[in-house]
Amino acid sequence: MKSWKCIEYCGACCKFDLNERAHLADKLNQEDIDLINSMTAKDGWCKHLDRQNKKCLIYESRPYFCRVTEFSTTFNGYLKSGDKFLIDCCKQHISSNYGLKSDEMKRFKIAVSEK
Repeated sequence: MKSWKCIEYCGACCKFDLNERAHLADKLNQEDIDLINSMTAKDGWCKHLDRQNKKCLIYESRPYFCRVTEFSTTFNGYLKSGDKFLIDCCKQHISSNYGLKSDEMKRFKIAVSEK
């Protein structure tokens, strides 16, 4: 069974359009939504992402919804299929932000042992 693993120098999950994530409505309260909106630059990327190194500048104090292993437990998909759910989510984010053949996708597939 494949295990999910966050890869360094990616940041794909740091681009977040709430309009494209309607399924999050029951996972986030208004305070969360306001915080996400305040953290999001005009181009949709988090203001706290060092874009050159693709590293979070507030990693230690990032909000709970940025903590994948915590936030994912609120989704039925995760409760049903665990790491497969997380792997599929990462593939979706990486693909939509960088492309299916990007270096980020290649590194992610290696990290989850999927060649």
